[in-house]
Amino acid sequence: MTTTTDAIPKGARELCTPTVEEAKRLAETVERVAEKTRLAAARFPETRDVVLGGSFAKGTWLPGEADIDIFVKLSPDIDEARFEEVGLKVGLEATKGYPRGKKYAQHPYTEARVEGVVVNIVPCYDVQAGQWKSAADRSPFHVELVKTRLSEAQKLDVRLLKKFMKGVGVYGAEIEKEGFSGYACEVLVLEHGSFVDVLKHFIHLKAVAPDRLLTLPDPVDERRDLAKAISNEIVARLVLAARAYLKRPTLQFFLGKTGKKRPNLQAHVIGITFTHRESSEDILWGELKRTMKHLSGHIKRAGFALARTAIASDDRRESAFLILPEVRELSAIEKRLGPSVVMEREANEFVAKNSKRAKLVWVGEAGQLQILQNRDEVRLSDFLRRMVRGEIAKMGGSPTISRAIAKNGKVIEGRPLLRAAKRKGWLSAGLNDIVSDTLGTSPG
Repeated sequence: MTTTTDAIPKGARELCTPTVEEAKRLAETVERVAEKTRLAAARFPETRDVVLGGSFAKGTWLPGEADIDIFVKLSPDIDEARFEEVGLKVGLEATKGYPRGKKYAQHPYTEARVEGVVVNIVPCYDVQAGQWKSAADRSPFHVELVKTRLSEAQKLDVRLLKKFMKGVGVYGAEIEKEGFSGYACEVLVLEHGSFVDVLKHFIHLKAVAPDRLLTLPDPVDERRDLAKAISNEIVARLVLAARAYLKRPTLQFFLGKTGKKRPNLQAHVIGITFTHRESSEDILWGELKRTMKHLSGHIKRAGFALARTAIASDDRRESAFLILPEVRELSAIEKRLGPSVVMEREANEFVAKNSKRAKLVWVGEAGQLQILQNRDEVRLSDFLRRMVRGEIAKMGGSPTISRAIAKNGKVIEGRPLLRAAKRKGWLSAGLNDIVSDTLGTSPG
């Protein structure tokens, strides 16, 4: 195990530190938009204040990746409709002349691209700590916490942690990733002291509950668990990455060059590709994940064991479910278990229902009826095609996604899938993901 002094490889700090020129340019851009926001907000009597947020305001942003939030604090006495109306009007007025659009979280907000930088203008209520009315209300308190309680050295530690998490694929709070947010990184450094100490904490991590590996209370609101939206898979990957890194620290962990891909396995992957209506990324990925979960259950119940599944999407109108099965073809016959013969009514119904299809009927040692019958589908691809032709609409999950698959879904595998991946970067990324080795968090 390395010591703290030699656990940060040469070049890592420089990689994570913005230049003076970039900081100056961003500060000028932020101030211009902030001033326009103040002028726009002054037109509405409900406005209480305009404050800066995001990683730039906290001083924890990575070079070329600053997120800039401008919070418009509104009176807590106005209703939700007026809250949304004023928030959007201020945002649209402040970003006039720039590419912009309406985005959605709990409430709508304005996102604009200003001089190459993404700026979010977000309404929140002007409330005391603990009296939250919207999810964004905590954000100004988060900014104040980080600015006042993290030293400049610790802010660099936050940058190192963010870059490390990006490199090993566990950063990003969006539903697609279910990873660590920037604020979670800040709280981890605040709690443990430094980048290296955070990793040392994770190498010895103990589960906090049978189904949860991590809790991370928000210092601003102790009732809020920042780890609630982080998947166990992501936490486990960070544990492995931390162990590998502290054993042999290299710059590769910060560059995203640690995952080992197994391209020979791509030939075994089966995909369902489809188009669907456009929606926000959070809604889309929630629907995709819910449908994939139901589809996986149906596949397993049909007798096909799954090694791994993945979802790929362009985040707009095209998506795919990717399936890596243990075997793609089963035996032509299957055994089914029935009730005990002493359950007279159930046993009679089981025999009556299955007698025509059964190739063999017998009683096991425990007195349970058993039959041998032909499978409906031997090949997984045939089973999936039957699902796509209409049965998928009955299996649960998102009705929107199920209807889209029933309407235009295609089952592809082998060379057709590989050719499609060459044409579509998002599909290629998903295909690489499903055959990437998680233990590849160790470079070499």
